[in-house]
Amino acid sequence: MREAVLEGLIAEIAPRVVGATVTDAYEPARDVLVLRLAADDPLALIVVTARALPLLLLAESRAEIPEPPDGRPRGRGRPSISRELRRTTLTSLAAVPGGVAELSFARTDPAGRVISRVLAVSLDRRPGLTLRDANASPEADGRPAPEAASEPGPEPAESSAEPDAASGPARPAPTVAWRRDPSDRLHVTVSAGPVSSAGESRAFATLNAAARFAFAEFTSPLDLERRRGAVRTALARQIRRKKRAVAKVRAELDESVRAEEFRRNGRLLLARKDTIRRGRTPVEVLDYDGRTTVVIDVDPALDAQRNAEAYFRRARKSERRAERAPKRLGELEEELARLTARSDEVGEASDEDLERLEEESIPARKEPPGRKAPSERARYRTYTVSGDWQVLVGKSNRDNDVLSHRIAKPDDLWFHAHQAAGSHVVLRRAGRKDEPDRQAILEAAAIAAFHSKAGRSSKVAVSYTEKRHVRKPRGAKPGLAVLKREKVVMVRPELPET
Repeated sequence: MREAVLEGLIAEIAPRVVGATVTDAYEPARDVLVLRLAADDPLALIVVTARALPLLLLAESRAEIPEPPDGRPRGRGRPSISRELRRTTLTSLAAVPGGVAELSFARTDPAGRVISRVLAVSLDRRPGLTLRDANASPEADGRPAPEAASEPGPEPAESSAEPDAASGPARPAPTVAWRRDPSDRLHVTVSAGPVSSAGESRAFATLNAAARFAFAEFTSPLDLERRRGAVRTALARQIRRKKRAVAKVRAELDESVRAEEFRRNGRLLLARKDTIRRGRTPVEVLDYDGRTTVVIDVDPALDAQRNAEAYFRRARKSERRAERAPKRLGELEEELARLTARSDEVGEASDEDLERLEEESIPARKEPPGRKAPSERARYRTYTVSGDWQVLVGKSNRDNDVLSHRIAKPDDLWFHAHQAAGSHVVLRRAGRKDEPDRQAILEAAAIAAFHSKAGRSSKVAVSYTEKRHVRKPRGAKPGLAVLKREKVVMVRPELPET
């Protein structure tokens, strides 16, 4: 984001947010931070640190404010930022050189001490967030010290496109421009004035209105493109490796037919060893007929005996390859075909299909020692059904695995749509001695039906049992479970009223 655009946004936003209380802070999606502000009308300061479209904006209606993620806290690698900013007061908002917005927050702890924090939001070519103590030097973040910030100007008029007799010519209207390059990649720009580049554009009365439009219309497709690009990159890397493996096995297979040639060379070297001098390569020896000359490559550092043994080893190795290479080549070619088909699928993949492709194609990130591996953490939705029973719903196949086989206890009730793909659903007992009544079971089953492929049907069969009767077969794919015993109920797919 250009510094002029950032400064203009802050000039518009600061008078409306400085002094407001942050009632909630959360990250509803990757690279998005939402700060809900206390006010009669819904207001939220939204920070987007996606490289494709970094933004700072003030959302002014409930429809524009993303909902909090399920199963909080979830911080996408920086959970402390959201936690530290909740129930604070935004004391200042200013732009500093380098395309950085600095937001200052303060809160009073139980002992009566005022704790101040500064959130540095970089919106240049390297977007990101840094939270530091207000007394810490900005140089600690690798940035120059900010210049003195001027007081925020008055809020701009509703339309800057109309000329005003008192103020002279009208300022150019802020613009959002978007286009697709020859590779079909989407590019979006928020500018303080008209954009002359090819593509579509739309003018707005204020910069904040332009930023709100860009956030609503383009953050999701850009994030989808980023995810698709990550899957394509991972698959391209795997395809290259698989092609190298295929080429290697094919070369081994081509060489495997030379087993008899290698063995014959070894025998000739033994038969003519008295005529072969060490230090020469290749050597010429008479064939068994005594007339034909055969040229054999040898290691000049070895004598005829050891060169012959080396050829016998190559012959045995070639014979082994001749036995196993065809099968291995077939397996590699099948794997290569699957990877290629998966890569072709990425372009038109829906969000759900893309999640599956991410799980299948992108290796899990290695966590530093002392932290739980991703496989031990689950993302899940949380609901409350009749009797105040808590119900957890897995969000993906891997989350289903963790929820069912690590989080759920043996006496918890486990639900899944009968003979239909869907989320694993767990009704937690949490140490309670009483039993879930029929209504709670039916509501949990309705949740499982809702989060399944059959969720649009009028009635869905749902299996349920105690978690102790659910197991995962050895070597099975994520999300697969087998029930030893079950009951089935017919329910209408729906979520409980909140």
